[in-house]
Amino acid sequence: GVLVNDYKIPPENILGLTFTRNAADEMRNRLVPVLGDLSTRVFLATIHSFCHTVLRFEGHTFEILNGKQQLIFMKDIMKKLKIKDVSIGMVLREISLAKNNLITVDEFKELYVGDKTMLKVGNIYEMYDHEKSKKMLYDFDDLLVETYLLLKEKISVREKYREIFRHLLVDEFQDTNQIQWQIVRALIGPQSNFMAVGDDKQS
Repeated sequence: GVLVNDYKIPPENILGLTFTRNAADEMRNRLVPVLGDLSTRVFLATIHSFCHTVLRFEGHTFEILNGKQQLIFMKDIMKKLKIKDVSIGMVLREISLAKNNLITVDEFKELYVGDKTMLKVGNIYEMYDHEKSKKMLYDFDDLLVETYLLLKEKISVREKYREIFRHLLVDEFQDTNQIQWQIVRALIGPQSNFMAVGDDKQS
């Protein structure tokens, strides 16, 4: 509210990121009494929703793999690899953890050399990503990974979003993991105003 009302910042230049839909709705509800109709012009979203929007806008073609579809997809991968002695739930958790810590398939396998169970997970991880890629599917973690890679590798894209969103507000900042923080960092330019809510990390 201060940015728009006192400093006359265009609401279109403000990006508010949260980590749950409820938090995004709550942030929107807090803005309405302060900004009125202008609140709809502030981009408020969960980080996954923001990444989905960026990837679509930048021309990525994909369908989302989640829920029951993801379980069926993973079950088929494990069947092809003839792996029966690890649970699908554990496999999905480990792959998600790896992606959220920016650990690639090769790094995952190196990390768990000598651990037969985790190397099986590594093999599943490899085929899972390969099969998703062939079918142009992204799971929720891929939304983060692909956005991170896009912002990291394409300077023009990174600069474009830094220019659009000069003011970043990150709610529940203490809940950010490695990849989420790296995406936020990529959006912070020399002229950015960055505010973290829920933690003392600010720049």
